[in-house]
Amino acid sequence: MKKNIIIIIALICSIITLYAILSDNSDNQIVNGLNSTSNLTKALNNAQLENKKVLLIFDQDSCYYCDLFKEDTLSNPEVQEILNKKYIVVYIDINKEGATASKYQIFGTPSTIFLNKNKKELYRIEGYVPADEFLKTLKEI
Repeated sequence: MKKNIIIIIALICSIITLYAILSDNSDNQIVNGLNSTSNLTKALNNAQLENKKVLLIFDQDSCYYCDLFKEDTLSNPEVQEILNKKYIVVYIDINKEGATASKYQIFGTPSTIFLNKNKKELYRIEGYVPADEFLKTLKEI
C-alpha cells in the first residue's frame, strides 16, 4: 500500500512538471490583440508543427513609424484575424537582437519579413505600410 502511494505521488509530480514545461508561454505576448512571441527559435519550430507561416516584425523603441505600424496596421481586426489564424508573429527588437537583425539584413524599422514554415523568405516590407496595403499583401502571400 505504501509503495502504491509513493508511485502515485511520483506520477502526480511528473505530470505537474510536464504540464509546466509544455505550457511555458513566457515568450508569448499579446500586442494590441495580436498573438505574438519574441522567441524566434520557438516560433520557427512551432511553424513546422502547426503548418503556419512566420511573420518577423523588426522594430525598436522610440520609432515613430514602428508605433504607427502597431497602432494602425497591426491593430486592424482583419489583419489580426489573418495573422492569428495563419501566422506565428515574432517581434524582434533590433537593439536587443542585433545578430538576428544582421542575419536578415535589416537596416531600418519597421521591417517585416514573411517566411514559410521551412524558414524560406517569401516577401519583405521595409518601412510603414497602412492596413489596407498590408491586407492586400497578406491575401497575396
